[in-house]
Amino acid sequence: MIDIHCHILPGIDDGPADVAESVAMARIAAADGIRSIVATPHFSYGEGPDIKTIERVKRALEERLKEEGVPLSLVCGADVRLTYELLEGTEKGDLPTINGSRYFLLELPEIIPPNLDNFLHAASIGGFVPIITHPERNYSFLASPRKMDGLREAGALIQITAMSVTGEFGMKIRGLSEALIRKGLVDFVATDAHGTGHRRPLLSAAYNHLSRLLDKGQVRKIFFGNPEAVLENREIK
Repeated sequence: MIDIHCHILPGIDDGPADVAESVAMARIAAADGIRSIVATPHFSYGEGPDIKTIERVKRALEERLKEEGVPLSLVCGADVRLTYELLEGTEKGDLPTINGSRYFLLELPEIIPPNLDNFLHAASIGGFVPIITHPERNYSFLASPRKMDGLREAGALIQITAMSVTGEFGMKIRGLSEALIRKGLVDFVATDAHGTGHRRPLLSAAYNHLSRLLDKGQVRKIFFGNPEAVLENREIK
């Protein structure tokens, strides 16, 4: 499996504090059947961390994993916060996309701004494809799920969290996750892991749970096909 959203880089955001914990996260992920992780530290346009810093920390961790014999590959990305300044990033084309592709993770604020559709359209016109991260955990969407209906029409894809699927964030979030999946609105399931404690890099439990609810082809697309398309910068239909 490929995890497109994971805070595995050390000392760069609220993920692991040091390299040792990053390596421990990588071991957990590899044992769970994850073969590739997109390293996605929190990113605010104009504030950082800058793209070169993300790449430098990722390369250092990658070398450490090779030394430790952990069978896991790393890819650069970021968990990009929606801010007013972000539009400038889409216009200049200097967003930290996943593996240099057209795809980037987009983290929304708890209160959805009224001009979100305009931003999504602008990003699409600029050649980018936003992947909205964990909307099932967003207060605004939990209170009014219908607000999500137009996201794909506006050019966005949707990623939900594995722990949301398995119920570890509560049954209301699990219920919304399953409703979105049944409606065909979910394109990815990712870990959004932050450490080796509560927020661990695990996907297999969510995969097994959804395999009991959905067609196997649909599940494989969410966990395998779509993530591979992102890493290879192919179109997702």
